[in-house]
Amino acid sequence: MRRGVVPTHRGAGLDGPEDSPVLRRLRGKGRAPPAASADRRHGRSAWRADTSQYRTKSNTDQGAMMADESLAIRGGRVLFPDGRLAAADVSVRNGRIEATGAAATGGRVVDASGCVVLPGIIDLHTHGMSGHAAETGDLTAYARTMATLGATTFYPTLFCPTDRAVAHLERHRRETEDLRAVPQVVGFRLESPYLAIPSGGTDRDVEPISAATTARLLAAGARRDGNGSLIGIWDVSPELDGAAAAIAQLSAAGIVCSLAHTQASIAQGRAAVDAGARLVTHLFDVFYHTPERRDPDPDIYAPGLVDYLLLEDRVVCEIIGDGTHVDPLLVEKAFRCKGAERLALVTDSNLASGLPPGRYTMPGHWGDVLIGQPADGVRLPDRGMILAGSALSPIASLRHAVRLFGKDLATASRVCAATPARLLGLNKGEVAPGRDADLIICDSELDLVCTVVAGQVAYHRG
Repeated sequence: MRRGVVPTHRGAGLDGPEDSPVLRRLRGKGRAPPAASADRRHGRSAWRADTSQYRTKSNTDQGAMMADESLAIRGGRVLFPDGRLAAADVSVRNGRIEATGAAATGGRVVDASGCVVLPGIIDLHTHGMSGHAAETGDLTAYARTMATLGATTFYPTLFCPTDRAVAHLERHRRETEDLRAVPQVVGFRLESPYLAIPSGGTDRDVEPISAATTARLLAAGARRDGNGSLIGIWDVSPELDGAAAAIAQLSAAGIVCSLAHTQASIAQGRAAVDAGARLVTHLFDVFYHTPERRDPDPDIYAPGLVDYLLLEDRVVCEIIGDGTHVDPLLVEKAFRCKGAERLALVTDSNLASGLPPGRYTMPGHWGDVLIGQPADGVRLPDRGMILAGSALSPIASLRHAVRLFGKDLATASRVCAATPARLLGLNKGEVAPGRDADLIICDSELDLVCTVVAGQVAYHRG
């Protein structure tokens, strides 16, 4: 076992059904193999996400369907925004944190004795979990599953042809009353269609940038009241024709653009960031190194896009934190270059994630996938065993930050909660008065005990 590797934890991502309406387990087919401010003058310590164009989003702003009630979390140790872990109670009222301190009062009491109270995990990049996905089912069931795994906020991610993406967005808007019925979901993410390299997808999922496609997707994701878009994140490969203009348009509409699936040059990457891109999709994965040589001597290291992005203070970089998608050495490199304020751990999970080891058939044109241990990733056995996302749960990402990557709990929580919240302009990510009451309670092993979403208990371990 590699030093520091976290062992499999009971219940970590394995509480989904073995069979679901959208996913069939194929028995007898074998097992998976074992296992941003643009101004640099102020320096890193003064950095904050440039989200002035974004409205601060909240569960309660959505008009989440919740009772007007109070909650008291007593006896735990609270992780405060300054990194302190101290004994305190948390009082919650009307979906927000009312106070932290002693003798919390509330209509319902949650005993957190022997546990830590943390900000809820925000997963910016998830295609599905335990048989549920935005492309195949309803968001309510998806959200229930994510609550059992520590995610109080997540962005259902679409990777499909434009026609299907439009249909999914329109269906979810209709079924959830523009997401009011699912307070865990504050927006969608479009990983396709504007990608130069489909990677685990296919050529059917991607297309050139066009004004007509952009308009169709924006219309499908528009709020019925005209108050902004339900599309929160939109991925774009910076080398595509029209990338900078599209990024500028989407950023002006309050959508966070993310650089993705690319072999772009440094200049193309910088142009995309200048246009407004503020996120990098699963750094190191589907980022083809194209050395930009200025010297004919091949023995001289030539920088590429990843080197630039590690030093670009205007962008937050995602990391898939399973230790397979990105080697722990590169994760440490990213931490040292970006700091926790500019890194966000994501799952990039799909609907086979969280299921027991085995071979499964995916809907659509994805074919079969193999699942091993949660850290092994989800692989495509008929396509050379390439990865098609991770098998991580959100709570396993938090544990990996501590046990696999060697970070303290405050740093781990920051890259799982505070940094994503700040980037997206969310009123979340901290245990502090006035913030949304999106919280998780974990035991001493960082196993999940309780999930609180918008001030209500969404999951409690029996």
